[in-house]
Amino acid sequence: MKKRDWPEEIDWIRKQDHMMYKLINILSVAAMLILVCVVAYSASATGSEAAMAAGPGAVSEDGAPLEVIRLTISDNQMTEAAEAAQDMLQQVLADPDAAVLNASEQEAQQDVEESEYANLAIAQVSNYVNVREEPNTESTIVGKIYDGAVAEIQDVAGEEDDWFKIISGSVEGYIKAEYFIYGDEAAQAAQDYVTHYAVVAVDRLNVRGQPDITSERIGYLTRGEKALLLENCGEWLKVQYAESKQGYIAAEYVTIDEEFVYAKSIAEEQAELEAQRAQQARERDSQQTSPEILTDLTPPDVTYTSNEELRRSIVDYAMQFLGNRYVHGGSSLAGGTDCSGFTCLLYKEYGYSLSRTPAGQYSSAGRSISYSEIQPGDIICYSSNGGASCTHVALYIGDGKIIHEANSRKGVIIGDALYDNIIGIKNVID
Repeated sequence: MKKRDWPEEIDWIRKQDHMMYKLINILSVAAMLILVCVVAYSASATGSEAAMAAGPGAVSEDGAPLEVIRLTISDNQMTEAAEAAQDMLQQVLADPDAAVLNASEQEAQQDVEESEYANLAIAQVSNYVNVREEPNTESTIVGKIYDGAVAEIQDVAGEEDDWFKIISGSVEGYIKAEYFIYGDEAAQAAQDYVTHYAVVAVDRLNVRGQPDITSERIGYLTRGEKALLLENCGEWLKVQYAESKQGYIAAEYVTIDEEFVYAKSIAEEQAELEAQRAQQARERDSQQTSPEILTDLTPPDVTYTSNEELRRSIVDYAMQFLGNRYVHGGSSLAGGTDCSGFTCLLYKEYGYSLSRTPAGQYSSAGRSISYSEIQPGDIICYSSNGGASCTHVALYIGDGKIIHEANSRKGVIIGDALYDNIIGIKNVID
């Protein structure tokens, strides 16, 4: 099972820093409430004294009745505000951890849900367009974004606000806005731009000219290599395994990944070209005496005595990533991903293959159950468009709570399971 990339000491510091930041915010709010009460009470008392001293009908220097300029805050209201501030401070002093968690939950509930697709952009070009260092066509090229690749819009730039500052994969830079669809249009089309790959799960897997074990061997792939899935033929998969080479591989020796396509940096594109040249060179090797595969699939190392134990393990593992950043289309739990990537990658660590999109998980992950049947580890599917489609997914962790990649502003948080419109619950485990 993969763990975070940083040592435990650094991870502990990150969590403490996050907690301290929340704690400071809570104390600041409480202090402000007390200050407002003091100022309001002083102003109210001062205004009352002035009006009483001046007598009925008195006016201020600007001609307004003195009664009008007094603050209309009752003693009861000030008392309630002071008591709220005192309760908040007592909660922090009694149990700082609970106060921080409660503040996070309240923030998630109070904010209007920000769609994780709000900043999504999908490239619409004939082949590719350059990503530049600055918002002008004379700037240095830092990468390329191909047709159908997704990006996250960071800002609008250019003299006429006609450039987007974007992040796509490892590439950050500027592209003309005219080359993208974005907003609601991109959110509706996101499912159409998922790319399927066959990932080799054995040491070596031959590529054949036809979907038949007796067909000519035209190349091979090694463990971990990806081939673009063109067609699922049942026991055989038609794939593109080099820049333009196509063939068939045995379906039982691969897993299927769903991914978005991203921009490529200059270095990444050069590395990809080198890999393609290596694959093409294999065609010159004689494959006729090679075995079909060298090893069998390796089963998961970890076994569980019950589904309940498995569910708890999934939840515990997910909690390690609390506070991590949100990256639309990201493929790393430690480095950042989005809502469906979070659930997909979590389950992948336990040998389950889930769709890479909210809509895909809603339609195909596990079996549908009711909220009364929900257990830790189940996936809750939400809709922010009135139930027209699944726009968000989260992992249920028990006690009416979820953990999820909320959006680019919040990252991975814990929240109330009923915070938004639930359209489905998926039991993947049993």
